[in-house]
Amino acid sequence: MEIHRGERFLNESILVVEDDESLARSIASNLRAREYQVRSCVSVAEALFQLDQNIPELLLLDIDLPDGSGWEVARELRARSGAVVPVIVVSALRPNERLVHELGCVGVLEKPFPMEALVRQVETALHAVETVDVEGVQSYVEE
Repeated sequence: MEIHRGERFLNESILVVEDDESLARSIASNLRAREYQVRSCVSVAEALFQLDQNIPELLLLDIDLPDGSGWEVARELRARSGAVVPVIVVSALRPNERLVHELGCVGVLEKPFPMEALVRQVETALHAVETVDVEGVQSYVEE
């Protein structure tokens, strides 16, 4: 059952795929404080297992993972869910723009990033009324 508070659904699930466990805990803690359901994992294998269990409503995805590329997770998510699950890339390296667009990512955050920027992108991605135009990818890059 979904619980509503205004326009906000309180059962929105987010999968955080991030191998920096300290950052993953910080992201999860901040999102849980805003009443999101958050699952975290640190590898491609764990992420694929999580996708087998439940398709999230949003994927926060690091690209450089210890057992492979986060792009593999994004491709598998697209294969399982179509283009309905938004993906926000969180990476220390500037991601490949072709893959960002090809996989329909809705946002990019380059580490380090302010937590407010992450929360803003999460809320925008989860509350978009229309299909996201991949030409309009949101980005936060620390200059």
